[in-house]
Amino acid sequence: MQKNQVETPYASLYFFMPAIQFILDKDGYIVDINEFAALTLGYKRNELIGAPVSAVVCEEDHHRVKQQLQFMLTHPTDVVHAMELRQVTKSGKILFVKMRIRRKQIDGGETLFLASCYNISSETYAKQLLAAQKSILELIAKHTPLEEILTRLVYAVEEIRPKMACSILLVDEESGRLYHKAAPSLPKKYIDAVDGLEISPHSGSCGAAAYRQEIVIVNDIQHNPLWEQYKHFALPHGLRSCWSVPIFSSTGKVLGTFAIYYYEQCEPHEEDIEIIYTFSSLAGLALEREKMKDALQESRQMYESLFHFNQDAVFSLRLDGKFFAANEAAANISGYSRDELLTMTMYDFIIEEDLPKAMEAFRDTIKGHSRHLELRFRHQSGNQRYASVTSIPILVNEKIIGVSCIAKDVTERIEQEERIRYMAYHDSLTGLPNRRLFHVLAAEALMKARQSGNSAAILYLDLDGFKYINDSIGHLNGDKVLKKVAELLKEKVGSHGTVGHMSGDEFTILLPSLSERKEAVEIAKELLSIFKEPLCIDKFELFLTCSIGIAFYPYEEADVDTIISYADIAMYEVKRKGKNGYYIYDADLLQQRLPNIFLLNDLHHAIKHKTEELHAVYQPIVDIRRKQITAMETLIRWHHPVHGTIFPGQFISLAEETGLIVPIGEWIIRQACRQHERWRKQGLPPIRIAVNVSVKQLQDQQFASRIEAILTETKMEPKWLELEITENMFIYNETTISNNLRHVKELGVRISIDDFGTGYSSLAYLKHLDFDTVKIDRSFISDCPHSYYESMITNTIISLAHHLGINVVAEGVERPEQIDYLREKGCQEAQGYFFHPPLPANEATLLLQKGIAHLY
Repeated sequence: MQKNQVETPYASLYFFMPAIQFILDKDGYIVDINEFAALTLGYKRNELIGAPVSAVVCEEDHHRVKQQLQFMLTHPTDVVHAMELRQVTKSGKILFVKMRIRRKQIDGGETLFLASCYNISSETYAKQLLAAQKSILELIAKHTPLEEILTRLVYAVEEIRPKMACSILLVDEESGRLYHKAAPSLPKKYIDAVDGLEISPHSGSCGAAAYRQEIVIVNDIQHNPLWEQYKHFALPHGLRSCWSVPIFSSTGKVLGTFAIYYYEQCEPHEEDIEIIYTFSSLAGLALEREKMKDALQESRQMYESLFHFNQDAVFSLRLDGKFFAANEAAANISGYSRDELLTMTMYDFIIEEDLPKAMEAFRDTIKGHSRHLELRFRHQSGNQRYASVTSIPILVNEKIIGVSCIAKDVTERIEQEERIRYMAYHDSLTGLPNRRLFHVLAAEALMKARQSGNSAAILYLDLDGFKYINDSIGHLNGDKVLKKVAELLKEKVGSHGTVGHMSGDEFTILLPSLSERKEAVEIAKELLSIFKEPLCIDKFELFLTCSIGIAFYPYEEADVDTIISYADIAMYEVKRKGKNGYYIYDADLLQQRLPNIFLLNDLHHAIKHKTEELHAVYQPIVDIRRKQITAMETLIRWHHPVHGTIFPGQFISLAEETGLIVPIGEWIIRQACRQHERWRKQGLPPIRIAVNVSVKQLQDQQFASRIEAILTETKMEPKWLELEITENMFIYNETTISNNLRHVKELGVRISIDDFGTGYSSLAYLKHLDFDTVKIDRSFISDCPHSYYESMITNTIISLAHHLGINVVAEGVERPEQIDYLREKGCQEAQGYFFHPPLPANEATLLLQKGIAHLY
């Protein structure tokens, strides 16, 4: 058939079909083609009629088409055969088609092939794209190395678009430049030339795309200004077009670029744009997965480092409490190997008494809360140890799968704290609760008694005549007696209550829950029975008795201190009646001892709430030769809101008996030091300031420490503070008192003996304890110089003090002749109403400013 033949007798059969229709002769030449086919392939009909079918078939499919035609020539006619192939348009575009073809024998014996082709490019492209995506995603899911994934991604694009050459460039985080990671089809020389591409507006398609963060299409590398600096690298290799799109992370950060090169000038079709964005997204996914993998690996390595090299025990528990991970430190702390630990549960370790709080913490943790606690566990050796444990939930895919714990062995710290706590709350000699702990226990017991409506009792026990034991067989044996008595009391009281050691030979017994008050009386009788038999201490048999005071709770609104004081008062009532018995406190007893039963509570209230009822006054001590004030004695006054002024003689003894003298004493010392500093800041010459100190204060082991703290707080020099103690204090001969006196002397504080000559001390104490001042009692001064007896005693004390280098102060001076006598005998200082009665602070300040020379 001639090529230029346009009209054929077959045209009416297929001309209007919406498909690519061919009629081929037996040799594969196009006999006819419909208008739709010519239009689709970009030709005119006469251009294709007479041409071989291979003219519109992709070169790679030529052989397949030829084989198919030859096959059909040897097989029956009118059988439809199908095949898929790629056709090429006149512009070079590839079309995927599905061809159905049959062989037809027409009149005259001529063999023709009738072919009908349907364009399946969209379907094929979609399948290729989907298959490529699936392949890349599988690689990502299998944790394939990044470079291999990116290379396979490039190949997948190049398979879909055979005339393309693709590349993936990544941003180097240190330099901020672009480097090739996958470009298998690009020439190596070109890759080497442009590696390290700057991210800027004029750095080719890729540099500009990364800079602009948008797709950049260059269809003519030779003439596009973006390629001005790089075209001499691309053109020698035939690269003519380049389209590039940035690769983004999920947060919008540019990770690199995905580029497509063509070896001819061209612009992308819609499918090309889709390919670019699809595979740049896949590249971004692969890069993020790689970064996640790196971060996970880094995190895992950090965790393993923290896990394995942590000096604290680190272990993980499943929700059933079973170990599934443990480091070497966990093995060391427990005594079990790591393999042994992984077969055990936390319940195998924890001491039974601590299991409830451990379970509570475990339950809280698996609810999503971090917990910290200290508990006891049993070491592999069987020893009990202490651990400080922090637990945190293990969260995987937003689900808690277990608990991770960090534990530190704190046995040494806990035991040390317990030793310190024990020492702070127990008497070092007897091991019994001391005053502080007894107070805490009593407060708890009284609160429970209040809540339950039961009664409670406190017994105050004092050994009768214990001083004579110390004086007779020595303090070492006296301490043995106290230890033995403590053992006997504790044994006798047993589970009924708690025995405490107040100080010296005084013990207290707390009976926290009484059904009837007579139970306390029965226990008191049993305690008295202890001493019916002699105590054997080494070679000595000692017969002792004791006096016991009993106070019950509830007693009106009395608190712990008051109940203890009531028991103490009752104990002294036993002493008054002859000792060796017990006495139950009642209101009449307090009425006998105090003018008002509420005075004790009022005094306690005044101290506790630091009201202005208590205030300090100051009486001058005068150098009688120079007529100058050299010291002020600080005294306390109580102005009761109802009863008016209550003199010290009415409440100091009460404070001594009840122990309230301790806070009162500390308060008056602090007031004195503060006032001294006020005078100093006002420019007055420094003088000594004296304060009386009671036996109860000195029996407190913390007394010296409190003095040091007050001096530090008020910034007062210790040498100006003088503490006055009474002479009869020496009958106690207690180590605590001696230690306190020695410690305050070491601080630089002066010590004075008040009321000297009326007590029971040995004169040897004057030098042994390094006193600074002796104050002659007013009873010796009152009749001087007229009484021979008093004058001789006064003269002797002055002479003795001079020989020992001790300052002398005469108390109670009221007449001029007493001044003359004392001056003649060499007494340095005097104190009394002759000079001035005690003054409030403001008047004492005026007196210091004016002086006393005008008074005599």
